[in-house]
Amino acid sequence: MTEVELMKSILDQLQEGIMIMDERETIIYINDAACRIFEVDKEEILGQSVVETVPNTRLHIVLRTGEPEYDKLQNLGNKVILTSRMPIKNSKNETIAVAAVFRDITTIQKLAEEITNLREMEALLTSIIDSTSDAISVADEEGRVTMVNRAYTKITGLTPREVIGKPATVDLAEGESLHILCAKEKKPIFNVRKRLATNKKEVVASVTPIFVKNEFKGSVAVIHDISEIQRLINELEATKRMLKKQSARYTFHDIVAHSDSMKNVITQATKVASVDVDILLVGEFGVGKEVLAQAIHNASQRKNEPYLRLNLSLLSKERQYEYLFGENSYLLKGEKGTVFLENVHAMDLEVQDKFLKFLIERTIENDSYSCSSGVRLIFATTEDLKMLVGLGKFSKELYYKISVVTIEVPSLRERKEDIPELAKQLLHGLNQKYGRIVYGFTDDAIEKLINYSWPGNIRELENVLDRAMLTLGEDDVVITSAHIPDLLESNENIKGSLKEMTEEYEKKIILELLEVCHGNKTEVARRLGLTVRNLYYKLDRYGIK
Repeated sequence: MTEVELMKSILDQLQEGIMIMDERETIIYINDAACRIFEVDKEEILGQSVVETVPNTRLHIVLRTGEPEYDKLQNLGNKVILTSRMPIKNSKNETIAVAAVFRDITTIQKLAEEITNLREMEALLTSIIDSTSDAISVADEEGRVTMVNRAYTKITGLTPREVIGKPATVDLAEGESLHILCAKEKKPIFNVRKRLATNKKEVVASVTPIFVKNEFKGSVAVIHDISEIQRLINELEATKRMLKKQSARYTFHDIVAHSDSMKNVITQATKVASVDVDILLVGEFGVGKEVLAQAIHNASQRKNEPYLRLNLSLLSKERQYEYLFGENSYLLKGEKGTVFLENVHAMDLEVQDKFLKFLIERTIENDSYSCSSGVRLIFATTEDLKMLVGLGKFSKELYYKISVVTIEVPSLRERKEDIPELAKQLLHGLNQKYGRIVYGFTDDAIEKLINYSWPGNIRELENVLDRAMLTLGEDDVVITSAHIPDLLESNENIKGSLKEMTEEYEKKIILELLEVCHGNKTEVARRLGLTVRNLYYKLDRYGIK
């Protein structure tokens, strides 16, 4: 075998097609791979004009320019090849021939187009799913969440990061997930009422199984928020009963209790919830005494009865009497339910005497009627009642009557282990309030929250996080320490009169709200519960421009 024959044999073994054209634009060489790609006989194509034989060729152009072309797509009609065209030059740098090396990429091209089409279709479907106002969640064959839409986050308060890859029960307060039930039964489930774990909303869910080639691959759920409809129904029922019934939404499961002090509170409250005794809750402003009262009510045998709340510090002596013993008596409206008497230390002394008699006899007497009441009472105070007794501002007998079962709720600074989880819980509600998707907090943000003493307790924490949400940009999905306003500890060396300190604090609040509302004075007045005219008076008084 000559060297030329050996070279041709080698070239015929290659997967790439090779073709050479001389200076007369005639094909002088073609290997076996090229013949397969062109679907021609080697003997028939040799000596033929390249322009007349090969569709869309540019070999004759390279012959004239002498410039190579690399990795160019060439359409042969029913095939697509990727070709490189290289001029062959003599010692005088004259182009005497052109060689082409190419590969059939028709299959690869089709796959690439299919992948592109699939990605476009996926993007389109995602946009369609995200545009619906109903929550949608998709689960795999084992009931693990694989996808949720934006409405899901708005309705549940749970972000994709919090649910994807987890069992579909993550968003439910109780009961079996419909995704898991669908995976078991392999059939659709329609219009089942459920309650969400995050915000206690009532929803109606329907789940449909997904089959691919008769094989179960998962399920898709559509969740309708009916909480607003349910709220209106509840209000209508309450009106029919002529009872302004307040809802007790919280249970012990809603109370964050990682700290030992709060675990002790839950233990005490759980024990007395089922015992038919009155309870006194003692704690600073904003520690969550009403949340605990609602949890006690919902853990008792009275959970299906009314729950009423009365804040005595907001009522005059006459109004206190009316709401306790008059025609609007909460003690009677409460029927066999629970009445939460907030700020019991603010009860007028004369009202205290009559109330003590009620606690002893459990009967309400006035000029119109005499009725017994089986209501349970949960009292709450931010004050030291024993000290008030010593000052003559609270009845000694009443104090001993209502303090038989006393639970002290710790301040937030005494339970800092609970702050990360509390912040996360509050963030769920704020996501709902502002229609945002904020995933959580950075470590430095949590550290900033933990290092503060929180004189206003949980209520102050919620206000701070609310202000942080207002500083987020449209694309921000995590709260950092920069979003949290400066938390200044109070000065132990208090200076100035009460009036001066009150005015300074009022000025500080107005300045902060002006910044939050971007100078919109009408919005500031609305938030402060003032008329615009009163706000302008205060701005002028404090020299705020």
